[in-house]
Amino acid sequence: LALFFGFPVLSIAAEFLRPSQFIETLTDTSLRGVWWFTTWQAVLSTILTLLVGLPYTWAVSRRPFRYSKGLTAFITVPFLMPAVVVATGVKAILPNAEVPAILWAHVVFNVAVVVRVVGPTWSMLDTTLEDTAADLGAGRVRTFFAVVLPHIRTSLRNASAIVFLFCFTSFAVVAILGGISHRTIESEIFTQAVRLGDTRTAASLALLQVIVVLVVLRIGGSSRIDATENTTLQSPATTSVPTVGTIASAFIPLIIVVTPLVAVVIRSFTLNGHFSFNGYKWLFDGSTEAFGINMSRTIATSLVFAAMCAILATLAALIICAARNTSTFIASLTALPLVVSAVTLGLGLIITFDESPIDWRSQWWLIPAVHTVIAVPLALRTLQPAISAIPTDLYEASASLGASPWRTWVRVELPLIRPALLRAAGFSAAVSLGEFGASSFLSRSDTTTIPIAIGQLLGRPGDVPSQSAFALASLVAIVIALAPQVRRNK
Repeated sequence: LALFFGFPVLSIAAEFLRPSQFIETLTDTSLRGVWWFTTWQAVLSTILTLLVGLPYTWAVSRRPFRYSKGLTAFITVPFLMPAVVVATGVKAILPNAEVPAILWAHVVFNVAVVVRVVGPTWSMLDTTLEDTAADLGAGRVRTFFAVVLPHIRTSLRNASAIVFLFCFTSFAVVAILGGISHRTIESEIFTQAVRLGDTRTAASLALLQVIVVLVVLRIGGSSRIDATENTTLQSPATTSVPTVGTIASAFIPLIIVVTPLVAVVIRSFTLNGHFSFNGYKWLFDGSTEAFGINMSRTIATSLVFAAMCAILATLAALIICAARNTSTFIASLTALPLVVSAVTLGLGLIITFDESPIDWRSQWWLIPAVHTVIAVPLALRTLQPAISAIPTDLYEASASLGASPWRTWVRVELPLIRPALLRAAGFSAAVSLGEFGASSFLSRSDTTTIPIAIGQLLGRPGDVPSQSAFALASLVAIVIALAPQVRRNK
């Protein structure tokens, strides 16, 4: 973390932290439009995400029905997808509608945040409060704003802040769907640094973006809980027969979210209006090499990087969890990569590791190392609850029977945390497979990853690259969509 995250970010700050440069960046007329588009599309994307996500959250939290848990797992799948796959699916439906396509992709990607963050609080709200409001003559709208909203306000604010930040720092979605006429701060950082070679402006934009992220996290990430939230909780609602309103509230958002993933699979089998396997054939017969992409090597590279990331991130998370006395402090440090976008990190890496004796920017292993830095916070937060839940009596009993710390870990702790360990490794591998921002700065012809290949193919004219991109995206979507089912079957 110090070498591959702290050093690059601090290097940017130390070299480019100048008030005059910030003022110039903020007042630049060409950049003013970029700031404005980044802000309003993030705000509108957040509002649309809430409009789609809240009805679904209400349906599965307050009126749970048979299969509602399965639908919730299904609606969460797009959040685990690489952003390029979601963008490819939306592009299959809206090939030329840039702004609507960006907004739709953001909604698809972020509805899961609303469901997962707001749902648990909403499901525990005492139903007698709503019944009392109805008895007093309040309609459903007034009951929501006067009774329900005060009790879910904290979780709703947190979810809104997270969604806004995801949309504000969106890179892959805008790069694929926005074209050259719609640029966000993320895409502008990449353009200024890589295409124009202006690392000074790119660094200023990156640092200003970090400031915005910190401000939003401070506003939306408050841990304060209203007193009413502590006194009106009940057991989760029991399963009931769904009404027409419940079905509509659940299935309309589900259709909105899942349609792009279905579209990318259908589009991969459709060429000029006819059923075709050409996209899949072109992936592996060498046709994509004409566009500088060796598909077999690309897939192998992504799998190797994902395996390395899974091993390293999970191992790092285990080491952090083992430091029980300082785990809170260290865990806080590991959360820092969540504050800085992958594009900013990629910019810092190409600036920092560009001179001897650490001229590493062209080294292949730098990409999985960066993927590990990005994945460690997720791996840690997957493992830590499982390890913390193990009773200390088990460790004491094992020690009293003469077992060494290593044998205690192997015989006592490892069997208990194995499911969490597998989840942490799986999530880390998924992060590596889908990472696009930092890899865009570091990728070379021999280290091209799957998301980079999809983006490059979609940017090329003709049937071969576009159809190959849809086929590759559909393969990734199918593998990730089936992974949760495989985990449940096990």
